[in-house]
Amino acid sequence: MSVAGKTVLITGGARGIGQAVAEGALQEGARVAIWSLNPASVEQARGAMPTLAWADAVDVGDRAAVSQGFRRVEEHVGPVDVLVNNAGYTLTSRFMEEDESYWRRVVDTNFWGVIYTIREALTSMLERQTGSIVNVVSDAGRVGMGGESVYAGAKGGVVAFSKSIAQETAKAGVRVNCVAPGPTRTRILESNTEDGDAEKLIDKMIRRIPLRRIAEPSEVAAAVLFLAGSGASHITGQVLSVSGGLTMV
Repeated sequence: MSVAGKTVLITGGARGIGQAVAEGALQEGARVAIWSLNPASVEQARGAMPTLAWADAVDVGDRAAVSQGFRRVEEHVGPVDVLVNNAGYTLTSRFMEEDESYWRRVVDTNFWGVIYTIREALTSMLERQTGSIVNVVSDAGRVGMGGESVYAGAKGGVVAFSKSIAQETAKAGVRVNCVAPGPTRTRILESNTEDGDAEKLIDKMIRRIPLRRIAEPSEVAAAVLFLAGSGASHITGQVLSVSGGLTMV
């Protein structure tokens, strides 16, 4: 009921939720490849996870880089059985204060990156009549989020895209699902607590969570690995929220 024996590719896999997914997949006996935008993060991940089958610096917002990155994974590890789209980017700011370069980076990373990677993955998955794709999204894409409007729009696009691709590929034995994390204890979240106002905002958010705490990366990773693995063999086109009940959509 796991990803044992599968080749798993995780974008944004060098830290946070992505690293937790990689560590979980390794524990289950998968061949794990990760991508990160930052070469230094790739090297850190190699040190932290020495049993990785492959680690590479790839910009998911660059279609040519994604295509070349897939070729390297296939050459060094094998055809991708499980794709986890975890790479993401956003800042907290008001829409009217943002510029187009920021919008483009958000959309390139969070939406186009998913399109590019899925197109590459499906080339092999459809031929082999098997495969699983899990896109890490956000409930902001379903209910909206002030201060992250373009990000919410991009994630909402990924949700709709995922459901559509799930419909197109189901007959070929390929499953496509989404995991929507709520507030999670990552390096980015913890760095925000250095600012008093940010800490108050996080505390206020925790009080709104029915389970009264934020998630650990491993808890989000468990949901990703469940949907990716054989235990979810009859699940496709779904969005699983891991938010402690913050959103119940």
